[in-house]
Amino acid sequence: MSWVSPPTREARIAGEVTQQPDLYAAEFVRRLLVQDYRRPRAEHLAWVQAESAQTSEPLVVGMVPKELRSRLAVYSVTEAAGQTPAVPGAKEWDALALQDAYTSVHIEHVEEPMAWSTAVSSGRIGDPGVTGREVSATVTLHYLKAGRPATTTSSVAMALNLEGPPSRSAWGFVTAVTYSSLPVSAS
Repeated sequence: MSWVSPPTREARIAGEVTQQPDLYAAEFVRRLLVQDYRRPRAEHLAWVQAESAQTSEPLVVGMVPKELRSRLAVYSVTEAAGQTPAVPGAKEWDALALQDAYTSVHIEHVEEPMAWSTAVSSGRIGDPGVTGREVSATVTLHYLKAGRPATTTSSVAMALNLEGPPSRSAWGFVTAVTYSSLPVSAS
């Protein structure tokens, strides 16, 4: 995992949204999945790094060494064992750029996963500032196919962990737990 420099164009999430985990999760996932492949991938990943927060909660960071936890946020959205990551790899990003591609996102639903609320109520979570959310969204990829506009729409679900009050003054992104994307339609 390489370190990503601070963002230059993408603004941090700010204001009232950062004070409520459901609102923050929705805004984070929306901005994460709004990807303009005509802009540098590193810039988008730098924004993810700027939004990152850390926790020492064992059920969240597991066996991630302390010295790598500052890079967990970016790693979790770019690496996916055998699955499509939330942010495409550099080669795919560049190929999409050649097609003048970008995405638009509509957030459908945000909820606290039952497994998370069960872990909290049973006392297995010791960090009072960490929480889990699952966000459902519709993502539309806009691109040029043989010089003509085309779209592909996917249904996306992303489970993520956040860290916020009382441990921090505002909510931040810790890690993507799961990410799935299923094609729905193409035109």
